[in-house]
Amino acid sequence: MTADDPVRTIANQRRKGAGMSDAAAAGRPSVVDVSDEVKLSVANFATKADIIADIEGKILRRELHAGGKLPSERDMCRTYAVSRPVVREALSGLAERGHIEIFPGRGSYVRAIASDGLADTLNRTATRIGVTARHLVEARTMLECSAAEMAARNADDGAIRELFAILGRHEETSSLTASAYTDLEFHETIARASGNPVVALMFGAIRPQVYALMLRSHSDRRVHQLGDPLHRRIAEAIESHAPDAARAAMTEHLTIALQHFGGDLDKSLADVLEERGLTGAAALQTSAPDQDWNAS
Repeated sequence: MTADDPVRTIANQRRKGAGMSDAAAAGRPSVVDVSDEVKLSVANFATKADIIADIEGKILRRELHAGGKLPSERDMCRTYAVSRPVVREALSGLAERGHIEIFPGRGSYVRAIASDGLADTLNRTATRIGVTARHLVEARTMLECSAAEMAARNADDGAIRELFAILGRHEETSSLTASAYTDLEFHETIARASGNPVVALMFGAIRPQVYALMLRSHSDRRVHQLGDPLHRRIAEAIESHAPDAARAAMTEHLTIALQHFGGDLDKSLADVLEERGLTGAAALQTSAPDQDWNAS
């Protein structure tokens, strides 16, 4: 092993922590008691937690990039001096933390960063506390009006083309779920076009609730008729690099719900969808496309 091998590094840290002699830490024969010999033996082997910490650290430091394949289980057994079950437990732990994806027969790969990486946890919490349409509209107004303003300043030609392509698909849709989904894509594209990754992450975190709110909006003919034409005004303001106009159009668009949702405004979104028979539609896959944010 070289001096920077994971097992050597882990072992050295443990030996220092155990207060071993320099001779023992170097692996040379020395007069040690039985407990030191046991410590030295144990220190030569990594644990599941050690492997997780080592690989997680490399991912967070961007030494391992999205889409990169991890070494095989056999190679990891050699690298960390552990059995295959320990390696598999460590890989499962990394997958549970969202760092990697495991494909049977193909191996383990570093997971791409997704803007909706926080959505599952937040969605469960939002459902439990009974988030209402009013709560969501108020939050979206704070977030998305600024996002539209920033997009008008920062969006490049590629982002603007993407925005109008999504708008075109949205205007051609006829089904409720397709209308809600393309609407979601439109707003998500603006969040990304803001140029601020935190804005995109924040939108991604509330993505399932936004989709549910859009189902409610597009199932209401009046709200749909009032709100849908504003998408083009928002897009044109961003294309024209007019921040004030983009913010104003987004504000008008989002606050239509406050004026026309009636009693649904202060009910939990889950109850609203259930009453409208939209629970199944809301359960559709709404995962955001993976974003390559490894280049900063």
